[in-house]
Amino acid sequence: MLKKITLTLILVLIVAFQVSVATFAYTFDNLKSYSVYYAQHTPHKPGTEPVLMELADNLFWVNTPDIDGIDYDFDGGNTIYNYNYNIPDTPYFTSFRYNEYAYLSSKYVFYTFDKNFQLNFAMDRNDKVVDLSTVDVEELKREIYRTVQPVIDAQYAPWINLQWLYDWVNKDKFN
Repeated sequence: MLKKITLTLILVLIVAFQVSVATFAYTFDNLKSYSVYYAQHTPHKPGTEPVLMELADNLFWVNTPDIDGIDYDFDGGNTIYNYNYNIPDTPYFTSFRYNEYAYLSSKYVFYTFDKNFQLNFAMDRNDKVVDLSTVDVEELKREIYRTVQPVIDAQYAPWINLQWLYDWVNKDKFN
């Protein structure tokens, strides 16, 4: 009798552990795969761009369909190239070190942003540092959105919506 109870208890613990691991794995995958969707609906302070930050940081996890003119590069940093402009310089948006973001505009001006998506550096085609006070940051952000919008539009809603958990996990990141 004691042997039966012990085996039953061990079996229950094994099943409980497996269910816990599966639940954790699904939750982790859900929060990463649908992070762009969640970022579109999360509260954030003005100036922070959670959608762009999550798209670049989690590019490996989010839906990256084959879109004409859009290329992805996961080697080194997560980068989205947009070849849909008829210009010699291809604009791209990238994340590196999961804390910083960079954008190369169609005018071949290189911009970097910090972990809060605040502009902190700009350099022009001739490797001259651009005075940040001359940069229209809101127009720059609109240009970045235009570059990556096809990828943002390709994201879909999760089957099980964990917005509340996403907001709780990222409350300090975007506020």
